[in-house]
Amino acid sequence: MNKKNIRQFSTKEPIAHIKEDGIEIQLLSTHLKNTHKLCYEFCSKFGLEKLGSIIGLTHDIGKASKAFQNKIQNSVLKDDVNNNPHVDHSTAGAQFLYEKYSDFGLILAYIVAGHHAGLPNGIDDSNANLNKRLKKEIEDYKSIVDWLDDRLPGKIEAIDFLTKNAKKITNLYLIVKMLYSALTDADFLDTEAFMTAENAEKRRYEIKIEQLEKHFFNYIENMKKEIQQTPINIERKKILDWNLQAAELDPGIFSLTVPTGGGKTLSSMAFALKHAVKYHKDRIIYVIPYTTIIEQNAQVFHNIFGNLSPDIVLEHHSGIDIEKETVFNRLASQNWDAPIIVTTNVQFFESFYNNRSSANRKLHNIANSIIIFDEAQMFPPEFLEPSLAIINELTNNFGCSAVICTATQPILHRRDLLKEHLKNVREIIPDTSKLYQKFKRVSTHYIKEQQNLEKIAENLINHKQALSIVNTRKEARILAENAASFAAHDNIYHLSTLMVPHHRKAVLKSIKHCLNNDENCTVISTQLIEAGVDVDFPVVYRAIAGLDSIAQAAGRCNREGKMQQGELYIFNTDTQPPPGYLRRSADSGKNILNQFKNDALDKEAIEKYFEDFW
Repeated sequence: MNKKNIRQFSTKEPIAHIKEDGIEIQLLSTHLKNTHKLCYEFCSKFGLEKLGSIIGLTHDIGKASKAFQNKIQNSVLKDDVNNNPHVDHSTAGAQFLYEKYSDFGLILAYIVAGHHAGLPNGIDDSNANLNKRLKKEIEDYKSIVDWLDDRLPGKIEAIDFLTKNAKKITNLYLIVKMLYSALTDADFLDTEAFMTAENAEKRRYEIKIEQLEKHFFNYIENMKKEIQQTPINIERKKILDWNLQAAELDPGIFSLTVPTGGGKTLSSMAFALKHAVKYHKDRIIYVIPYTTIIEQNAQVFHNIFGNLSPDIVLEHHSGIDIEKETVFNRLASQNWDAPIIVTTNVQFFESFYNNRSSANRKLHNIANSIIIFDEAQMFPPEFLEPSLAIINELTNNFGCSAVICTATQPILHRRDLLKEHLKNVREIIPDTSKLYQKFKRVSTHYIKEQQNLEKIAENLINHKQALSIVNTRKEARILAENAASFAAHDNIYHLSTLMVPHHRKAVLKSIKHCLNNDENCTVISTQLIEAGVDVDFPVVYRAIAGLDSIAQAAGRCNREGKMQQGELYIFNTDTQPPPGYLRRSADSGKNILNQFKNDALDKEAIEKYFEDFW
């Protein structure tokens, strides 16, 4: 295509986008109106729709400059690409908003200035900070101002709107983040709809939460017909019923304190679906600490919902199996516009404290959701307070309900955090102490004397089926080598976080086959097996650790209650746990094990452990 053919599309109205073929154009006014409409819709979920409208209409006004119009038309000519200078179009909207709305406009200026490159700092040593950009000399964009002024609210009207809504949303930081998310997603979606309409079409899904709820409970009813009415399964049924009762309560923060093996995954999903239908929530987000334990939970949901559509469950984490990723999943991971999302703590919380548009784009879709935080005892202590602050804001001001799931519930023992961030938390289980007694199926034995790994290996192979969990990859490797040298059978399995997900899945499949067929099975693992992995051993050995980790290890022992008592041995190795969190938690674990010799996993012992550890 030659320059003459491109120039024939010059128009009195500025252009926002030209397709690569040079034939179709999108006018700037069309793009601004479309982005404004989407942004208004996104922000209406949390009562900031008028501000969403303002930033949607102003974000790209810098494209009205002659310099940008020359650039965008030249960009279609392949031979001109390398000589096509950059034109800053984001700063214009920021300057316009500051000029029109003064200090109030400064809030919106951050968002518009950063809608491509990321939220800027107010003041720093770079030339990209907002203060310098507001003073920067830019290309003239004034040709669009008259069109814009007719569509924008006046200064007093806009300030009144923010003032009224600020009474509900007191966290200005979260206001900026949610508006920024809505703008970046709206801008991208409208651009995508014009430039690559086929991708926009692939994003669509028709399944509603009501359909998922009906399908899920049909699955549960069929499952009930197949499972045996063992004492453990009877208790799991009670846990499910309590979750369904709690789902009728008003939205907010809930606590689900259930011993390991109590069926938290299915029960919490039952709560979420029923609660979502009753209170018209948009999606369910299942947040898990580590990629090493996310696979099993995600697979449970794929098994339940997969025959409805492979696109219902979006996995967004670094351990995703690329071969199984659908086109919808790849696109939906950009903005979390999916009915069920399975992700990690890092992916979830980091976005709230990250300035990149790619990380922030999904935040507005977290609003009006049910968020399940599984294995909450694994929240890193150093990040606990900022994480809880986000949960508090989401439930108070952005229409979310949160369920904090754990077998040990450390968070709720921090009175300072309870007062500051976790007000009005409702426990779903009516009597957690009684429930813990019902699930007591393991005898604990604390071996105070130091044990070398060779001795532990000898003990392991004396059992037909046994699991040992240690604190480091090096210990796991050495222990596995020792066990293999002593054992008279070949079913020695080694699990480590160094394994790629596909390999780890294959090894776990072999382990479960041995357990289900009553074959010899000796497993040595790092902590990756402690949560989210359903295995059932008669004997478990656990290197000294925090009581939360020891309780998780106990959850792999006599999990289904087939024996009167499983045996859990807690031992000290001749090497200390790694310094930092692991060593501090292990030291607290030793203190409590010495105090509670008869039952180290008693609810009172767990509470004492967290008092000691914190």
